[in-house]
Amino acid sequence: MTADGDRPAEGAAARGPAPASRHARPEVSVLIPVRNGMPHLSTQLAALARQTYRGPWEAVVSDNGSTDGSLRVIEAARAQLPLRLVDSRQATGRSGALAVAAGAARGRLLLFCDADDVVADDWVERMVAALERHPAVGGYLDEEALNPPSVRVWRPPATPGELPAPFGLLPAPIGANCGVWREAYEKVGGFDQGFRGAAAEETDLFWRLQLAGYRLGYAPAAVVAYRHRATLPSMLRQWRGYGRGRAHLAARYQALGLLPAESWRDAAGTSGWLAVHLVDCVRGPVRRVNYLRTLAHVIGQVEGSREAGALHIRRNPRPGTVHRPPGVPGEMDTAAPGYAH
Repeated sequence: MTADGDRPAEGAAARGPAPASRHARPEVSVLIPVRNGMPHLSTQLAALARQTYRGPWEAVVSDNGSTDGSLRVIEAARAQLPLRLVDSRQATGRSGALAVAAGAARGRLLLFCDADDVVADDWVERMVAALERHPAVGGYLDEEALNPPSVRVWRPPATPGELPAPFGLLPAPIGANCGVWREAYEKVGGFDQGFRGAAAEETDLFWRLQLAGYRLGYAPAAVVAYRHRATLPSMLRQWRGYGRGRAHLAARYQALGLLPAESWRDAAGTSGWLAVHLVDCVRGPVRRVNYLRTLAHVIGQVEGSREAGALHIRRNPRPGTVHRPPGVPGEMDTAAPGYAH
């Protein structure tokens, strides 16, 4: 499988790019990493085909080695979308797949979404409007549309009215709904492959953008229906990956002097909590799942600490207000919901 040619696929959806702009160089590139994206990929591509944005844009699907029916669905979607497929089988994980997609993209604005979620019909339009005001933005994740209460209870909300701020250092969007100017993305070096497939690559990217002086905006009108893992084993694998990513992130920003070094006292306290609360596994399904999620997160941190060569084993991340290092732009802006071209 090789990257397609420079010309976008024929045939946009009725609500997609205007006919006169189908062959124009795209202003916007929507980047979607995929590895065995079925059965949800077709729903996401159908949502992209309904976009209200009228300017020239493209969807760049980066296949990271799918062995299910994803490639057939992608080929079928060409009739409805200005879509290109790139091969990222040799890249490592989600960050590698996105780096390949960004290298192939032609738009001046890069938008990121995932194969298993569902973007709102006006998502591209809203993100473009936000990126007219800010060089980097994160949108809102609707966690109710695709997830029953029995699944939502397994985890804390992802964007509870604002963008999360890991470690209390700087805010960062969730990778399933964010965007950046290509110029800014390239200026800071894009996604760092040093994360070796661990999560948190988008946090690292948006932290580096802010440290380089680019302002981050929040676009609550740009909505993505966010799909949680529906089975316990898949959710635990995900949180183990989150733990690995947090350890890599902590190591990198400790080395820069932006996060304090941690001690074995933190790790001992976490081990003690896990031992004392083991009984939660027989105190009902919610307590059991929350305990197992924490355990998976800690196991990932242990693995990530070993890989990164710096200690980060902590049950609860340090809360607190956002700390902005010297030279970083001031308070994060909330992007206006209206569209301005």
